[in-house]
Amino acid sequence: MNLNKGDSWGSATSLPDDGLVVQSNEDLFKQINAYKRNEKTLPVFGLLGGDLWRTLGGRSDRSRLHKEGAAGVNVDLGCILLDGKIFWFSSHVLIGKKFFGEMILISNVAYYGKMNVAPKAHPGDGRLDVLKIDLNFGQKLKALRRAASGTHVPHPGIRYERVKAEQFDLPKNSCVRIDGQKVGNFSNVSFRIEEQALKVIV
Repeated sequence: MNLNKGDSWGSATSLPDDGLVVQSNEDLFKQINAYKRNEKTLPVFGLLGGDLWRTLGGRSDRSRLHKEGAAGVNVDLGCILLDGKIFWFSSHVLIGKKFFGEMILISNVAYYGKMNVAPKAHPGDGRLDVLKIDLNFGQKLKALRRAASGTHVPHPGIRYERVKAEQFDLPKNSCVRIDGQKVGNFSNVSFRIEEQALKVIV
């Protein structure tokens, strides 16, 4: 599904009785991976926090999720294979250190915390946004300050791509964080998009 800015998306609905409410990236990451690893159908998630919630313009009103005025949307899910170990993510994968050396961000959403790091990203467009960042310490600090408004790109030291799938080797074992959670150090990365695989209510 390819969506453009201004396209109609989602519908008015409410969280079903068997839906699950999550309040953070960590909560959603744990629930999704538990269901997927046990080959169970994902429930509908009601979002009250996290970067997918923020990108979708969610509100901090739990009661709203149970009213017909809430918005239900089908969003993409990222799937990543790290040295043979599989994970699923709703928001992003960060490879490398935040301040030193090369860094790669694979994002399904626009936000990483309060930073608009992937301003072209849309969680329902069938693409993952990949930022390959090669900046020195001073340049990274400047880019981080500009990331709040999404004006850190374009930049000659930041390669921005939008892809369905990609595979690459890392120069050495690199720290990987998925939806903000450190999952270990890895050297081989393969990822793809699972289109419209997750339904959420905001």
